[in-house]
Amino acid sequence: MYGIFRECWVDLKRYGGLGNGSIWIIFWLLLLISSIYLIVKESDVRKKIIFGVMPLVVVAGFLFPITKKLFVKVAGIDNANTYYRVLWIIPMYVTIAYAFTKLIASLNSTVKKRTAVGVAAVVIIITGSCVYANEHVYMAENIYHLPQNVIDICDKIKPTEDEGIVRAAFPPELVYFVRQYDPNILMPYGRDYVDHDYYTGVFKVMKEEEIETQELLYYTRVDLDRYIILPADKKLDEDITMYDAKLVGTIDGYNIFEDILISENREEEREDYVNARMNVYGE
Repeated sequence: MYGIFRECWVDLKRYGGLGNGSIWIIFWLLLLISSIYLIVKESDVRKKIIFGVMPLVVVAGFLFPITKKLFVKVAGIDNANTYYRVLWIIPMYVTIAYAFTKLIASLNSTVKKRTAVGVAAVVIIITGSCVYANEHVYMAENIYHLPQNVIDICDKIKPTEDEGIVRAAFPPELVYFVRQYDPNILMPYGRDYVDHDYYTGVFKVMKEEEIETQELLYYTRVDLDRYIILPADKKLDEDITMYDAKLVGTIDGYNIFEDILISENREEEREDYVNARMNVYGE
């Protein structure tokens, strides 16, 4: 049970912004203080329950190991890593903003109100960051507000109605946007792996300055990735087309390779390739 609690605790920290050092503590402290304040001061019972009681109950339930065990039992073991989404039902920022607003409105002098607004502004500045300084913020190129090269690549590899879904390995800089455009394109790793440098085979290889071709193919074939997208200037120690992969297009500096063993359902050959290299690359 303690191990499950630790997993829940890590998810709670990640949800608060683990990448920003100890800032996550401030978010949860603000929510705790705001919820308690509204429980005490709010006269509307519905608002007291939604903004005061409910956030505390959800957090307490989230950290309770039995809750996660029930979630996994209902949702299935494959969805165990999505347990953190339970926290999405907490109106965190609405609760904090409403509590601050109610506090400021209750003050009886202009000086106090201005001071409270100043404190709120400082808290926002300390716990936030300038959105325009983010590397992924740029002038919109299309109505989707996504990089045009991602859209063009997705249109090139998107599955047909009969296929349903397709698996593709994208380089780290593109994974942020793919499923925003087409949820039917699945990837071996997502933005959480890139942001927190989590380990997975494909991601490990994609980060290398020079990719070992057969290592990349080993991991993508284990993951059943039909397509491999690589920057055109990415160095590979061997020509990938020597190993049953073909270049199907180049879009805005990215080469799109299709794994023939997967696209043609040559399962026996794929398994032979994976098994032959498992002792070298497998964990």
